[in-house]
Amino acid sequence: MISADLILKYTEEYDVITFDVFDTLIIRDVDVPADIFTLAYGCFGRYFRILAEMSARHLSKFGDPSLKEIEKFFGRSCDTEIQLEKQYCRANPKIYDVYKELIKRGKKIYAISDMYLSSETISEILHNAGYDIPVLVSCEEGHNKKTGELFQSFLLKYGYSADQIFHIGDNYLADGEGAKKAGITSLVIEKDKNFLAYTKYSRKNPELSSFINHSLNMITIPSERLGYEIIGPIILSFCQWVHKMKIEQGFERLFFLARDMRFVYEVYKKIYQDDVRYLYVSRKSFRYARDHRDSFIKYLLQNECYGNVAIVDTGWAGTAQVEIDKYAKSIIENSDIGGLYMGTRIAFRFRKRSKRSYACFFSSFFEQCKCQLSSTFLESLIGTNEQQVIAYDDGNPVFDREYEKLPQVELKNGALKFIDDWIQIKNNKNIDAKYTIHSFERLFLYPKSPDIELLRNITYEDVTKSKIVSFNSNLNYYKNPMKWLDDLSQSTWKGGFFRCSFKHYLLLFYIYLLLNTLRNIKVDINKIKSDNFD
Repeated sequence: MISADLILKYTEEYDVITFDVFDTLIIRDVDVPADIFTLAYGCFGRYFRILAEMSARHLSKFGDPSLKEIEKFFGRSCDTEIQLEKQYCRANPKIYDVYKELIKRGKKIYAISDMYLSSETISEILHNAGYDIPVLVSCEEGHNKKTGELFQSFLLKYGYSADQIFHIGDNYLADGEGAKKAGITSLVIEKDKNFLAYTKYSRKNPELSSFINHSLNMITIPSERLGYEIIGPIILSFCQWVHKMKIEQGFERLFFLARDMRFVYEVYKKIYQDDVRYLYVSRKSFRYARDHRDSFIKYLLQNECYGNVAIVDTGWAGTAQVEIDKYAKSIIENSDIGGLYMGTRIAFRFRKRSKRSYACFFSSFFEQCKCQLSSTFLESLIGTNEQQVIAYDDGNPVFDREYEKLPQVELKNGALKFIDDWIQIKNNKNIDAKYTIHSFERLFLYPKSPDIELLRNITYEDVTKSKIVSFNSNLNYYKNPMKWLDDLSQSTWKGGFFRCSFKHYLLLFYIYLLLNTLRNIKVDINKIKSDNFD
């Protein structure tokens, strides 16, 4: 897209600047305009609405019928469509900056549109987006831009000469050739391209994918783009779900667990003014607590982690919830610690640890099978570089060294930018979790080579420390096939590892996924039989 500075340079010599409305001053958070019809009338209604417009356009003398004329062929009111247009339209960020600068320079601004919506409706859409300018609409004037006659009507109505006007739009025929026929100089800007790398477009929910795509046009740093497209929607959707579950289940307090939930905790605390805490626990600290029970109970007591409360974690197996609940019952006998998780593995499903445990993304059996491999990869992307608690001294956490982990600063910056944009523009509208996790799964399964190079050096530390893609070279693996298996086992990003190894890797990946799932089911059943969670 042409830069704002260049647009301003082109307009310097002109007194009056006219703009096209849709895809220029205004962008819709849908893939194509007809998606508004789907949202308003359903999949079948969409096509009847299109046919009604075609019929009205065919009989119209000027080619652009009004919405009232379309309604006659459609056989129903289009009020819902108008409301959705107002809801899904917003200012084009780049053009809005140009508009504000032109106002400062004393230019006179107008909008000219080939459209079936009334000037009153378009004026309201523009006003809601921050524009305060007069509008000329083809369906009311009886002329359109393609013939040049709507531009001539504008000149006659406002008393300008063609050499005073500079027009900006996105359609070559209407805004380029049409303006030229009226003797007006014009600039045709390029529409936003599809910048989505992993987000799948859906007509059932076009708003999220289109919103992301419009904003990616403004982001140049690759890792920020990944954070904006994938991490931001996941974190915000999860926070919305946690807040909803807190209200529905009546939890008095929420406890976000170190270290994977640090970023989520900061985002949640920023959005909602709830009673939330950050709880320092780890596998090492739980081992310490078994021999120093009183010190850990004192830590829980100081943080009020007992009673009708819930922990928030990535989840997977729910071990932390079981451990905390065991000690919380020493404080209050009827204490019932709930759990709000990103997802659960098959182990969690089999054990049925608590009736008050809920999963946001990975909950069904099939999703849990996929979750077996991708859980640590997700933790690597959303985790933070902070010290690990290993003990408690008189109820205060004692930390180990700060482990060396590549901080994903740009990923987090991109995620925060998405969250801020969505809250500001969409008023924190609820995001369906299934649409956010799908893009993450596509990154995990079908990564693009530049993104592998971007992320492969991120390290993951659990019992041992390893890169999320521990790939060496195929030449070394031919010499030592067992090394390939070892590196595959060490890599938390299996899709990235397979993508580095083979051009056609998916068959091997799914075989690995099946064998790994069967192995985990066997391990979980043995754990259930032993009933030993220590």
